Formats: sequence, C-alpha cells, structure tokens
Amino acid sequence: MLSPKVKRALCLSVGVFLLATGCALIPVFKYVIHQTIAKEVPIAEGSLLYDDWVVPPVPVYYQLWVFNLTNPLEVIAGAKPYVIQRGPYTYREHRKKYNITFEPNGTISYRQLHWYTFDRSRSCGPDTDKFTTANVPMLTVANLIRFEYPWVQELVELVQKATIDSSLFGQYSVRDITWGYEDNLLKAAKEIVGRFNVTIDDKVGLFYGTNNTDDGLYNIYSGSDDISKLAIINRWNGLTRLPYWSTDSARMINGTDGTFFPPFVDKSWTMYVYQTDICRSLYLNYKQMKTLRGVDLYSFVLPDSVFADLPENQGFCTPSEQYCLPAGLLNVSNCKPEFAPILGSQPHFYAADPSVQQAVIGLNPTPGEHQTNIDVEPNTGIVMNIDKKYQVNILIRNYTQMKSTHNINFLVFPILWLNESVTLDKKLADMFKSKVATPVKITQAVQYGLIILGTLIALCVVSFMIKECAGHKRKIPYKNMDVSKSEETDSSRTTGKHNSTVAPAID
Repeated sequence: MLSPKVKRALCLSVGVFLLATGCALIPVFKYVIHQTIAKEVPIAEGSLLYDDWVVPPVPVYYQLWVFNLTNPLEVIAGAKPYVIQRGPYTYREHRKKYNITFEPNGTISYRQLHWYTFDRSRSCGPDTDKFTTANVPMLTVANLIRFEYPWVQELVELVQKATIDSSLFGQYSVRDITWGYEDNLLKAAKEIVGRFNVTIDDKVGLFYGTNNTDDGLYNIYSGSDDISKLAIINRWNGLTRLPYWSTDSARMINGTDGTFFPPFVDKSWTMYVYQTDICRSLYLNYKQMKTLRGVDLYSFVLPDSVFADLPENQGFCTPSEQYCLPAGLLNVSNCKPEFAPILGSQPHFYAADPSVQQAVIGLNPTPGEHQTNIDVEPNTGIVMNIDKKYQVNILIRNYTQMKSTHNINFLVFPILWLNESVTLDKKLADMFKSKVATPVKITQAVQYGLIILGTLIALCVVSFMIKECAGHKRKIPYKNMDVSKSEETDSSRTTGKHNSTVAPAID
C-alpha cells in the first residue's frame, strides 16, 4: 500500500510529465505540419493544389457598377458632372490554364484563358441597359492629335467634322462599353492613319480584347525546390522588369497573380500581387483575422499608400517623373496599345486627392466597401476570398479641336468600377477542413490538452501539499497554547483554592 506522500509524488510527476510532453510536442507537431504541407502544396501533377490551380473550383464573378451621367449639357457648359451609380451587372468569369510546361529550373510556364458569360440572376438588369457616359472614341482621337504626328492635320479635320454631329457624351450599353463595339469615327480615322503605316482598331471598349483570350505568358515557381517561392512570378512575357515606368522599383514584377501565395503566411508579411490590367505590382498589408465557413483566414488590404503622392511612387508618373497625376490615379494608357487617355483608381476615387473627388458629384468613397482585400489561409497560402476592386476613368481636358471641351480644364471622369470576386463555397470549405484544418486543429488540441491537463494535475498536487503544510504549522502552536493555558488555569485554580482557605486572624 502506497503512502500518501508517495501518491502525491507520483501525481506530481505525472503532471510535470504531461506538461513537459505537451510543450515538447509544440515544435514537433509544427515541424510535422510544415513538412506535410511543404510536401503537398507545391504545384505538380497529382498534388493537393494542382487541379484547383489549373481550373478554379469556385466561381469567379466580374461585377460592374456604371456611373450614369445626369447632366451632360451642363458639364459641357462648365458645371460639375453629377453621376448616379447603377449595378451590379455581373459576368461569370471562367479561367483555365493551358500550354502548361514544367521547366528544369523548378518553374512552370503557362497561359491562362479568360472568358465571360453574363449572369442575369446576379445583375440589376440586362447588359443591354444603356447609360450616359463619356464618348471614348472621340476622346481617343483627340488624344491622338495631341502627339502631333505627321498625319495630325487630317485627323484634326476629321474630328472637326465629327463634332458637328457628335457630342462629348453619349449613350452606350453596358455590354458595348465593356467588351467593345465598332465605332464609325475610329473607322474613318483608321483609313486615314493607315496611309502612314499607323494601326488603329476601329473597335473600342474598356475591356475590349480581354474576352476569350489570355493576359500573357507566365513563368512562376512551382515551390518544389523552395516552398517559400511557391506561385511567385519569375517572368511575365519573358520580362523580369516592366518597360512602362521610370524607376527600377516601379518596373519590378513582384509577388504572385493573387490566387495563391507561399504557405506559412505571417501577419508581418507584405503581400505582393502583379496585375496585368494595370501593368504594375501592388502590395497589401495585414488588417485582421477572419473566419469564413469555419476556416480561419488572414485578411490583407490594399493600403492608401499604393496610389499616394509619395517618393516611392514617382516611378509611376508619366510621361516622366516630373509629370505626376494627383494622388489616387494611375495612367493605365501608358501600357496599353489603345490611345484612349484611361486612368485607373480605386472605386469612387477612394484615397484619391480631394480635388479629384470633389470634381464629381454623386461619389461616396467608403473604407472597406471600395478597397481591395485578399483573405488567405495562413498554413497553405491558399486564397479563400478575393475582392479586387478597380475603377476605370477617362481624362477630359481642353482639346483645341473639340469645342465641347473648351469649358473643361482637367476632369477625371468615372465610367465604371468593378469587383472581381471569388469566395470559398461550402463544398470546398468542408473538403479543406477535412484535409487540412481539422488535422491541424487535432494536433493543436492534443498538445495544448496535455499542457492544460499536466498543469492542472501539478497545481492540484502542489496546492494540496501547501495546504497540508500550512495545516501542520497552525496545529503545533495551537497545542502549545492550549497546554500553556491549561497549566495556567490549573495553577490559578490551585492558588485560588489555597487563598480561599486561608483567612486573616481575628483577634
């Protein structure tokens, strides 16, 4: 039969052992999890991510909100434009990678096909809805004239004749202004400039030429040699630097395409994404933790500094570092084959210079609603939610050959903004939790359970021992006090009896 002291010692030993085991398992389990993920997530045929990398398993939506101009005649006369937002008009974006080639240096080359189908059920109306906006073909021709090529005189005459029946603003359908339509003005200009070996497309659209095509040849790291480089772009169209901008930092092709990131994401990371639609890399910073369908995510948001008037953004000033647009704007036409003076921004001119915001009535830039964010599962680097937001604007300035612009000095007119969104659905969330999240949580539960159980056992034993020791200390002085008091009482009793029997003598 074990004595109480031995039992307490055994219990204390068990508690300490469980606590030490739980602490020791933290780096062990972390290593095992890291090794398992590092083995599974590299992009290779048959790997965990490969099929989802080739064809996204969840739908991608391309939502458009157009700005309908309500006072075109007043704007021509010099008033501020008043716009009303209409939308969303939603297209389902389909993606599929093709010409996939695994290179010897641990990279993958591929192209990605994009095509779009209109989703009426997710739209406020058909994409044949018309709205009043800027006459992009006229402004395109006017922008051509500014560069004063040898054929400038003939184009000037063309614009002068066109402005008799044309206006600075017109009505266009969502479908036409987005995906393109044939324009008579550009058709006439095409015939003229063709004599000078200059090519102009007679079709115009903000995203003309992007439907049912790809956005270039990518070469990315597969992660097989170095997991920290997973999905990072090595080259795009054979380039490691972009030719459109004026500084080395602005020319850099940084990060991934925004659908995957290297695993083991840390909150301190700056997440870089290369965007072909604006021909530059962007960066996002950590904002908060999110839980989507039971999956814990890190949410990264595009900071205001990306398009701010800061020294590090001087390289995006065009045509030279001395000519910078107001904060919040990017000259996208600098990298596009079209000649339209298109400027990019965040929706509703969020985080743009107040002069740009205040030049248009009807805008309401709101944090969160008009910011780009990417939500990443930190263990694997898989993006579970994307809201990529971007606004397309056209610059209207005082063109000598266009009478309708004579009362306008410098106006950045918003045409539409879009949200390219992807959200984890329940089916994929359940699959991810069963394969990744649940095993990770089980290992964490085991290690922390051992730590908690061991700590409780040890505390209980130590607490009992302290209590018992304190009891012994109280018991000993208590007995001494009783003995002393007893002796004192007995003594006093004896003395009292003696005194009571002795009486003074009476004479």
